[in-house]
Amino acid sequence: MSSKNQKAAEARAKAQAQVRAQERRTTLMIIAGSVAGLAIFAAVVIFIVNQGKVPELGSDGATSPVASDSTGGIPVGTSGVVGVDVPTDAVRVDIYLDYMCPICGVFEDTNAADIDEMREAGDIQVYYHPISILDRYSNGTNYSTRSAAAAGVVANDAPEAFLDFSNALFANQPAENTDGLSDDEIEQIALDAGVPADVAGSLVNDDFKKWATAATQQASVDGMQGTPTVRISATGSFDDGLILNADSSSPSVDYFTDGNLKAYIESLG
Repeated sequence: MSSKNQKAAEARAKAQAQVRAQERRTTLMIIAGSVAGLAIFAAVVIFIVNQGKVPELGSDGATSPVASDSTGGIPVGTSGVVGVDVPTDAVRVDIYLDYMCPICGVFEDTNAADIDEMREAGDIQVYYHPISILDRYSNGTNYSTRSAAAAGVVANDAPEAFLDFSNALFANQPAENTDGLSDDEIEQIALDAGVPADVAGSLVNDDFKKWATAATQQASVDGMQGTPTVRISATGSFDDGLILNADSSSPSVDYFTDGNLKAYIESLG
């Protein structure tokens, strides 16, 4: 087995183990560890906000992609273009991802084709949430923030290329505890994904970095505990959504097994 395939297999096994652990929750250690991890994450976010370093999502200084909503979600419609032909009467699927997260890469490999099929058929409305919680794994280069911000720029200025660019970031995903991709490498990936040259040359944008941080803060407020996080609303309203595998009372779906997420969504119809 190649090194890349071995890493993918290891990440898939880790992801499936995490879902099983969430389903079982048979020991206080698991529960305590989860609560402690969430508390630490929340405390860090609150500290940053209190220091005035994180503008509120949608405020001046945190430029949002024009089609994004108040949750920070970037909608992609039936045509594959951000903000175009997004159904309002379909199941809503919110996907929270970090481009540095290897398990997010496994999630994409497992579910992207099914999500695209349902989205193109108008059976679901899909909102992508690029966030940045793994900057600490890129040796000080803040790759999670840089890549999320770049995705925001593409969603805003080249909405037809957002999905291809997002997919390409996962296809070229750097390993944790490396420097991540350089700004020049991200620009080249954007060009290869069909992003116009003028947009690809403007991906380094401080306002969109602030947006990525603000969107991460909003995600935590909305219940995101890590990546990937999947929130499903059968009614199509974000407020009615439930986060899968969040706790013992949440819908339990092993979305690291082919077809499981699609089957769950179809069961809501």
